Amino acid sequence: MADEHASKALIRDAYAARHRGDLDALMAFFHPQCCYRLVGGPAAAEAFRQPDGLEAVREQMAGLIATYVFSNVEELGLTVDGDRAILHWRADVACKPSGRSAPFEIVDIFTITEGKIASVTQFADTAGVARLSAA
Repeated sequence: MADEHASKALIRDAYAARHRGDLDALMAFFHPQCCYRLVGGPAAAEAFRQPDGLEAVREQMAGLIATYVFSNVEELGLTVDGDRAILHWRADVACKPSGRSAPFEIVDIFTITEGKIASVTQFADTAGVARLSAA
């Protein structure tokens, strides 16, 4: 069973790395057999692709870092229950290619394995992500 304080620090540190655009630091928090899922259909936006495995998640994160910039990030809640955690947060998100920005409220569900992030399932306004990303 994961330690609550260690899991919270892991998640907060990983998100701090993501929000500052540090791919190498971000990936150090992921388990080798990790997966990432932004809930929505891949046809809506490239961001909805669902990679499995460290290299595939790294490629996805590199693309997300290159595309989306976060500001005014605010943690609204972080709950840990054993090896599972839920983070509720909001941020202003800017899409570099389209030049658009919008506020988003997001909920992420994590599984922690061996002190690393094994899975992330992210819930956001998928129509908003598609609009933000549209050419």
